[in-house]
Amino acid sequence: RFGYYSQEPPTFAPEKRVIDIVQEIAENFELPAGSTQVERLSASQILTRFLFPPERQYTPVEKLSGGELRRLYLCTVLVTCPNFLVLDEPTNDLDILTLQALEEYLADFAGCVLIVSHDRFFMDKVTEHLLCFEGEGKVRDFPGNYTLYRAWQAAQEEEQARLEASRATPTTEPKRHSTPRP
Repeated sequence: RFGYYSQEPPTFAPEKRVIDIVQEIAENFELPAGSTQVERLSASQILTRFLFPPERQYTPVEKLSGGELRRLYLCTVLVTCPNFLVLDEPTNDLDILTLQALEEYLADFAGCVLIVSHDRFFMDKVTEHLLCFEGEGKVRDFPGNYTLYRAWQAAQEEEQARLEASRATPTTEPKRHSTPRP
């Protein structure tokens, strides 16, 4: 089951309350939390986990800030209980506290997560494996986070430069002195 968090959030009915938006999807649901555990949550609990305190859950959507709308959108994606989560630039419009809540959620997420992001710090915190698009149709499968990939890439470039330098340096062979023949 796919969950897709895009850069463009959906338009929510402005008169609906935050809790109503989530409850229309699921009032109670189970989130995989590790290999054998399941966490059972209510709509209110997931909203609380993503920084909507109970009194704020009854706020009409039209009174939410842009950041709160993004948080609500994130909650609507997560309550569908995806086992394959696609996050398209999730750090663009989320505040630091929401990002921390998302990082904690992803740390326990039992499914596959595909993240498209330019946020190196976020990527280092939540990734264990990269698919690196290196140009000209080449995709590298790299086990590790972004910082490890950059270090590996720098080492590869250094090795390549050293090889090219050794090829470009002409080798000088000692001159042979010929002895004149009588």
